[in-house]
Amino acid sequence: MYRYKPKEIKHPKLKRILSLFGIVICVAVDSILLHNMYLGIEIKPFEEEVNETNVSLNRNLAESKLKGQEISEMIENVSHSIVGISKLKSTGNTVFLSDANSQLGLGTGIIITDNGYILTNEHVSGGKYATCYVTLESGKSYSGNVIWADSEIDLSIVKINARGLKYVLLGDSENVKIADMVYAIGNPIGFEFQRTVTGGIVSAKNRTIKLEENGQEVYMEDLIQTDATINPRK
Repeated sequence: MYRYKPKEIKHPKLKRILSLFGIVICVAVDSILLHNMYLGIEIKPFEEEVNETNVSLNRNLAESKLKGQEISEMIENVSHSIVGISKLKSTGNTVFLSDANSQLGLGTGIIITDNGYILTNEHVSGGKYATCYVTLESGKSYSGNVIWADSEIDLSIVKINARGLKYVLLGDSENVKIADMVYAIGNPIGFEFQRTVTGGIVSAKNRTIKLEENGQEVYMEDLIQTDATINPRK
């Protein structure tokens, strides 16, 4: 039987051209396949997300630090307006006696005007027209006159003969919200521990408590409850 035998290409140049053409075709096919494969791969911007997270953390830390600085500055500024008040001019070491509070009325007040008006507790200063003694941050003492007092809410206003005092700006209690941060500054056991700072939160609003004073029951209403540590005698 006669078989057809293809003719062998005798031209080497043509051979090389055909081989090169075949290689180009293979490379092109492989490139298309690889391209389609990579199109199906989802590449997440991992580095970008990490950078955004780091920026967010750094921003939160910076804001927290700034807020802490603002609170510290606020407390420091308010502390200049905190005064000590006693019913006797010379207290000596009696602040450590168990009955020192009842005898001396050792307590705290805050300057509310630059010309010497001071807000404090009635049980600290005494009733209206009483005389008490006020010690400023500088250590200078003044004789104070109680010009207004209300035993039912345990508040009083004392006037001293002084001007150019640093005073606080009173806020609006209507704007207070539960869980707001609060700070208390005062003299927990007398002048030796004056301007002690404690902190806490607003625990509740519109509280009512019943007190017994001079054999009578007294109700205090619309109170703000906090968990900041405060000496009950102050």
